[in-house]
Amino acid sequence: MYSGMNRFRRYQLNKTTESVLNFGHPWILNGKLSTAISAFQDGDWMRLVSGSNETLGFGIYSSSGPIGIRIIQRGNEFSLPQLKRTIEKALELRKPLRTKTNAYRLLHGENDLIPGVTVDRYGSTWVVQTYSQSLRKFSRLVVRILYSIAPKLEEPIPKQIVWISPQRIGSEKSLPVRFLRGKKEIPFEEKIFVNQVQWKTKIPGQKGGFFLDVRNLRQYILEKPELARDRDCLHLFSHTGLTSVCLEEAGANSVFSADGAKEALEEFVSHILPEDQVLNFEKKNTIFTKGKHHLVRADLFQDWGFLQDRKFSLIVLDPPNLTPNQAAILAGKKAYRSLITKALFHLEPGGDLILLSCSGRILESEFEKIGRETLANKGWKYKDLYKLRPEPDHPTRKEFPEGKYFKVHIYKKCEPLDQ
Repeated sequence: MYSGMNRFRRYQLNKTTESVLNFGHPWILNGKLSTAISAFQDGDWMRLVSGSNETLGFGIYSSSGPIGIRIIQRGNEFSLPQLKRTIEKALELRKPLRTKTNAYRLLHGENDLIPGVTVDRYGSTWVVQTYSQSLRKFSRLVVRILYSIAPKLEEPIPKQIVWISPQRIGSEKSLPVRFLRGKKEIPFEEKIFVNQVQWKTKIPGQKGGFFLDVRNLRQYILEKPELARDRDCLHLFSHTGLTSVCLEEAGANSVFSADGAKEALEEFVSHILPEDQVLNFEKKNTIFTKGKHHLVRADLFQDWGFLQDRKFSLIVLDPPNLTPNQAAILAGKKAYRSLITKALFHLEPGGDLILLSCSGRILESEFEKIGRETLANKGWKYKDLYKLRPEPDHPTRKEFPEGKYFKVHIYKKCEPLDQ
C-alpha cells in the first residue's frame, strides 16, 4: 500500500463514470463528473469509490481541458510495487530496440498504463513531458521509479533528464524547461542513430527534432532499400528531414522535400551542409539543391505550384495532426482527400504512395477508406496495400482506441485505370 494513502481524497463515481473505469479506459471526461467535483483542486489525487463505497481505483484530477480524471491505478489499494511492475513491463518491451537505435519512447502514457506522462530517450538524455500540469507530482514519482530500475533492465542511465511543460492545454501557461538531472545550456545536441544513419537532434525541440513514431517507416526504408533505390522521391511535410535522409541512404536517385516550417528546414540543411554553410528559407516556393536533395518551403495545404509537372516514383505524404478536436474531423478527412488527390497528380504510373496519419480521431479503418476511395475516385488502382505495425515503444491497447493514433499505409504499384 502507498504510504501517502491519506493524500487521496474520496470521490464517488456515478454509474456512467463507474462503467468507464470498469471497462479499462484511462480517462473520465470533465463533462461526465458530478457537481461534487467542485470541491476538488487541480492536481488532487483521488480515491474513486462506487455507489456502495467500494474503492475501485485511483486517479488525478485536472480542472482544465476535457479530461477530468486520469486513472493511474485500479483496485482497492494504491500500490507502489504495482506501479513499479508496470514500468518494468514497459522497459522490457523496449529491449529489442536498443541494438537498432538510441532514440525511443521509454514510457508511452496511457498505452503503458502511465496516463498523461511520456518519457523519451535521445542518446544520453531523457525528455519527460506531462500533458497536464496536474500530473507534475505523478510524473516525478514515475521518473524516480524509472531511473531506479533502469540498470536492472539494462536501460542506460541518462546524463540529463529534462522536464517539458504541457503544450496541449490551451488554458494552461507554459512553464520553463527544467532539469530533473544534470544541467546543460539549452538547446543542446544529442547524437542519435537509426540503423546505419547517424543524426544530431536538438534538446529540447518539437518532438526532439524528429518524430519517434515514424521510426517504423524509416527502418522499413532502410531494411528494404528496394523501395527507394534508383527512384525520384517526394517527401511532403518533411519536418527536419530524417526520413528524407533515410531515403537517400536507401539509394534514392533524388529526394525532394517540402515543409511549411522555416526552422525545420533550416535544421534539415544543417545535417547535409558543411557547418560554415547556411540556407535561409524566408522565401517560399524557392527550391534549394544540395547533392541528391531538393528542399522547398511551401504551404502544402494551398499551393503546390513549385512542383510544376514533376513526377515521382515514390511519394511520402506525412501531414500534421488534422483533427486536433472532435469538431475538426470532417475538415480533417476532407484535407486528407485533397492532399492525396494532389499527390496522385505527381505520381508516376507504377509508383508507390505512402500515406501517414497522426490524427488519432480518424481510426485506421477510416484512414484506409479515405485512401482507397480517393484512389478509386481519381481513377487509380494499386497492386497491394501494406500497413506498418507500431514499434515496441508505441504499444496500443484495445481499451484505449485513441492511443492507436499513428498509421502508415503503403500503396504499392499505383497505376491509372486506363493503363
